[in-house]
Amino acid sequence: MSAHQERTPPGHQAAIPGRGLRLGRLFGIEIRLDSSLLIIFTLIVYILGSSVFPQWHPDWQAGTTWLTAVIAGVLFFSSILAHEMAHALVSRKFGIGVQRITLFLFGGLAEMEEEPGEPRAEFLIALAGPATSMFLGLFFMLVGSMLAGADSAALLADDRETALAGLSPMATLLLWLGPVNLVLAIFNMVPGFPLDGGRVFRAVMWWITGDLRRATWMASEAGRLFGWFLMIFGILQALSGALLGGLWLLMIGWFLSNAASASYKQLVMRDLLKGIVARDLMRSHFETLTPQTRIADFIDNHLLQSPQQLWPVVENEQLIGLVTLQEVQGTPTQDRATMTVGQVMRTDLGALSLAPNADANKALLAVSTHSTPLAIVEGNRVIGLLSQADTVKWLLLHQKQ
Repeated sequence: MSAHQERTPPGHQAAIPGRGLRLGRLFGIEIRLDSSLLIIFTLIVYILGSSVFPQWHPDWQAGTTWLTAVIAGVLFFSSILAHEMAHALVSRKFGIGVQRITLFLFGGLAEMEEEPGEPRAEFLIALAGPATSMFLGLFFMLVGSMLAGADSAALLADDRETALAGLSPMATLLLWLGPVNLVLAIFNMVPGFPLDGGRVFRAVMWWITGDLRRATWMASEAGRLFGWFLMIFGILQALSGALLGGLWLLMIGWFLSNAASASYKQLVMRDLLKGIVARDLMRSHFETLTPQTRIADFIDNHLLQSPQQLWPVVENEQLIGLVTLQEVQGTPTQDRATMTVGQVMRTDLGALSLAPNADANKALLAVSTHSTPLAIVEGNRVIGLLSQADTVKWLLLHQKQ
């Protein structure tokens, strides 16, 4: 499965950390593995090693079976990476940067800096992934059939067990991986958001109606209904005895249904915040500290007395640091009367700050990745604080009736 997500582009002061294990860079794009990937990887390897390959090759040694299963799992996620990389490279052709690709439980996520600005770009970017999976599927099946031999097709029709047992490990890998990629391509072309087919559908509706919001609503509703269909089908499968397959369909359906609804809400929010910047959302009334403030005084008279969560540390009206609960909770109790906030404050200001003219959508994404508010900094002066609660409050007051 494939998805695209907007993120804060380089140059903004807030840094959005990547999740998961960093593998490296490919074509200048950072590649990461989310920890949830271990779940599906383990499941795929277990099913292949304990069931599928032993049925195909009852004479294989256990080591050969499990090694082939592990390689199959690695190649499967390499195929998903190729799928996502196709999205990313086509995005670049339309001037849309992709800084990171993350492989996770349900497939892959290409994190785009912005959404396509016209239907043609949306259509081609969305189609690139399934087209790549389709090509890989056909290629793997062709090479696998060649390795299996000219008589393999006829033998599969007459005596499937004998034909499968005679396959080499490489042919086995390719003849398993080929159909899997074809299924991946077909599944992703279901016309419901946030699947690639939903984006293709949205692009077509966008071109026909000229209304991106209406097109997104139609694609999101299709995605939500498809998600409910998978959940119902999964429950029926689980009740009929196919518990594992049913639960998997239930999880995918739940994910798709929620992602489809969130996609439309995200577009509505983006429209609402168009032309708005961080300065418009920030809280301008806040407390500051001096670096000489004792930690005990900070705790008793500020931290415990105010709902504020981030305190700028200011000297001569210039920002020199930031303090939160996290910085002071690890200090020894007996030393808090003598230690100052200047000794424990954070000085990596860029990680917890935004420029006042930062786009509101990017600012909202930035604050959502932090457990504390962000400081709005102009020059070297703090002019406000911005938290998720502040943005929600603004949205509630300005949402269209």
